[in-house]
Amino acid sequence: MLIEGADYCVRTVPLPIGVHGCVSKDANGFFNVYVNERDSHERQLEALDHEVKKHIQGDDFSKPDVREIEGL
Repeated sequence: MLIEGADYCVRTVPLPIGVHGCVSKDANGFFNVYVNERDSHERQLEALDHEVKKHIQGDDFSKPDVREIEGL
């Protein structure tokens, strides 16, 4: 999965139960996507898709209110 103009890497890490993925952006604009290593491969792909399409492509890192990001 490539995103025009965005650099990112994907890492599988142990995340808390119920957390399927998250993404962070460093000072250089590079994104680190984390998916839960405890989830099935299918669920990991769903989490990756969500983090990339919703948060990176959705430009969530420019939004000032975290409640807006996850629709709270």
